[in-house]
Amino acid sequence: MAGFVIESIALRESFVDRLRLVDLGECEIVRGYAFGRVRAGWARWHGSRQLTVRESRDQLLFIEGEPDRQPGPNETAREWLPGRTGSFRGFEIEQPSGGGPARISVFVDPLATRPIFLLSGTSRVLVADKLSTIVANARGLECGWPQLLEAAVLGSLYSPGTTIRDVQQLAPGEIVDVDGVKTSHRTGTTYPLDCAQKPQPDAAARLGEALRTAIGDTWTDPDGRLLLSGGLDSRLILGLAVGERKAMTLDWHPEETPIARRVAATCAADLKLLPFCAEDYRTRMQHGYLVTAGAHDSRLVNNLGMAAGWRRSGIPAIVHGYFHNTIFRGWIAGRWQRHPDLSTVLAQYMGAKAHYFDSFNQFPLRIQAEVVRLLSPEGRRLLEQQLGALAERIRPITIDGFDLTLERLVMSQVARQINFGIFLGWLEEIDIESPVFHEAVWRWYASTHPADRHRDRAVYQLYQIVGRGLAEIPDFSTGRPIRPATAESRETWRNQFWFPAARAIARAGRRLAPPAPPTTPSGGHDWESVYRQPTIIDALQAGIAALDDNPLFDSNAIRVTLSGYLRGELNNSDSLWMLAKMGQWRSFVDRSDQGIPAIRTVAAAEPASR
Repeated sequence: MAGFVIESIALRESFVDRLRLVDLGECEIVRGYAFGRVRAGWARWHGSRQLTVRESRDQLLFIEGEPDRQPGPNETAREWLPGRTGSFRGFEIEQPSGGGPARISVFVDPLATRPIFLLSGTSRVLVADKLSTIVANARGLECGWPQLLEAAVLGSLYSPGTTIRDVQQLAPGEIVDVDGVKTSHRTGTTYPLDCAQKPQPDAAARLGEALRTAIGDTWTDPDGRLLLSGGLDSRLILGLAVGERKAMTLDWHPEETPIARRVAATCAADLKLLPFCAEDYRTRMQHGYLVTAGAHDSRLVNNLGMAAGWRRSGIPAIVHGYFHNTIFRGWIAGRWQRHPDLSTVLAQYMGAKAHYFDSFNQFPLRIQAEVVRLLSPEGRRLLEQQLGALAERIRPITIDGFDLTLERLVMSQVARQINFGIFLGWLEEIDIESPVFHEAVWRWYASTHPADRHRDRAVYQLYQIVGRGLAEIPDFSTGRPIRPATAESRETWRNQFWFPAARAIARAGRRLAPPAPPTTPSGGHDWESVYRQPTIIDALQAGIAALDDNPLFDSNAIRVTLSGYLRGELNNSDSLWMLAKMGQWRSFVDRSDQGIPAIRTVAAAEPASR
């Protein structure tokens, strides 16, 4: 599903321009409908099994995704929504039988896995699946610079708001009713983030049951292919799946491909190998900002520009293991630490609460420091205000010695997870079957103890239960077979009174040590050359040039850093791209009418038919 947009205008207002929407999925179908002072448009591709459109003279019901069930023939959205689970979003437009303006209901699933954005004004209301589509249909909007700076330093936007001023993103389970230009908000189904009082001896077995249910209910397209890597998440899905299954693996890391082949052979799955192609990376670097809106790292829209080709080649849907490390494996939680490091760059802006991001956010501290270095004093003051406000909102959550603060922050708004751009890219081009967003999986989380998830405990145990030899195949990340983890010694001594002094001594030693020699790339693809393709370099420079007159940035420091990168320096591309994505977004917001092929114009809206 590549996009939709709805516009509702006030009495005595008129529609000005045709509706436009951002479509990076190269959709074959673009439709428009009108209900008096309400009109809607959307784009989709042929053959999608994840789009339901029901239309009549006085109703239009639109549901995209994988809800636990579809509405009945005469069931309205208001009747259907209570208790609904799964990964979905949609809207309903109804024309009252007694006349009057059409009413709109817009809704997202209990996790808001498929985002919806809302711009509400005195003369009109806009709703769309992407922030870029809102921008394409509204004049005079302004970037949310505090939010953009936060996303550049933390890797994602965790604070409320969006990267466009006055535009909202629907919260998990939220339903917005629009009557003319009046909006009201209510909360539908959500998932509780509870916790068991003690570790559960059957946690691994119950995880297997939950995943089997989720896989059976979501991986329903017989030709859908699992994105199989050499890691543990996708392997577990394939190991628990029933019947003949199909998978595919991307030849990104040649040393990973043999592992994926072994896993597929062990599970008797049909495996398709997709060859590496450097040109595939151009779309994400040139146009990824249209999907992320600068709120995520555009480079992590991993398959943007690829999945549409998969779809055209006969792959109707993909299945994924993304988000497993957050919900099953405790990767963004850990043991409570008595002595948070207050010497980091982030601690200057967030105090002790920087620890949650420094320790668990999986965003390199080096990039944080480099981005901050490229800000002007004014930019640093604005960043301090933004991150200080975020720190004030964060409430520490510690359970039996486990720090769950960041984990709960992310799980309460999954679309803000640092790697969510991956999912957004898929949404743009292909149907997605997502066992991890099934209700059974989230019930499992709420009924387990942090110790059950810590350091992959339940997942490692489940591999022993599943058998099939999957645990004997090395994990690509570690190079070792899958075995239950032993206790980590650091967990016992970093809370001792002497730890801060020892940490300071170790840090001083690292500063005094001679710099490490540059590493020589091992076998495989030349990733540095991939990101130095001329079209990608042009996109980088254009994005940075868009910040030239912005007082939030140190133009001289940026100029020197960019010059060094263009001369071949290897240690500054990450920070430059974090700035470039802001510049790309700023340029689009300022000139959204520029000739971007991905912006589609919706044909003159036609009245809804019987």
